[in-house]
Amino acid sequence: MQFRSKAYVACMLLVLNHAVGAQQGGQQNLQPSAQQSVKRDQFYWLGEINKASLVINVDEGLLDPAKAGKIAAGLVKVLEDGSKPGAARPFRVIEFEPLLIRASDYDASLLHAGRSSQDMFATYRAAIMRDNLLELAEHLAMMSETLVAMSEKHMQTIVPNYTNGVPAQPNSLGHVWLGHAAGFSRDAQRIRQTYVRVDRSPMGTNVLNGTSWPLNRNRMAKYLGFEAIVDNAYDASQISASEYPVEVA
Repeated sequence: MQFRSKAYVACMLLVLNHAVGAQQGGQQNLQPSAQQSVKRDQFYWLGEINKASLVINVDEGLLDPAKAGKIAAGLVKVLEDGSKPGAARPFRVIEFEPLLIRASDYDASLLHAGRSSQDMFATYRAAIMRDNLLELAEHLAMMSETLVAMSEKHMQTIVPNYTNGVPAQPNSLGHVWLGHAAGFSRDAQRIRQTYVRVDRSPMGTNVLNGTSWPLNRNRMAKYLGFEAIVDNAYDASQISASEYPVEVA
């Protein structure tokens, strides 16, 4: 494991939440704002990819503007339907595209020119991993800040050090907590390094050998919030797509 899991950090936050609350007379809210954001799941990102394909392909002359309006209206309907309480939010391209065709017409399939379900899958998975890394980093920063603040208050609080399961020597509780904070600071560095590698758009690589369709991959990457593109088409869907989940796990 490259760094501590989100579940581990969440548990530490819960412990600190109770500790701070006990000292200040009530439970403190240490939950990050990312928890309250729009549901950016696979369905959401399929919507974003289709929005980007629609706008960019019209601008690039790859899609007839006369057909774009009806496709856009159908896409809006699919996304609105999926946002209703309890509504299904399909996460597979082969389930999403029929909904779009039904809401507009068969011209909606033109959006898929030069694309593959594999580069779309790799793209939305990378986008979701970015969000997860940012959420983990936010948890980690809040916890580290709380650890440092509580360490300052407990520099004179004596606790036992243990070795081989028995008390060995006295220590400062603040010193122990600062040791954990040092470890978390290294985790934060690892998260930043991982984020840079994940923040690459596979979109437009199609599958295996790429496509001759003149897609504007750089513009697509910017629309979806990626810093850059994955250069090698084979890497995009077959190599990096398998590496990133292991690194982020």
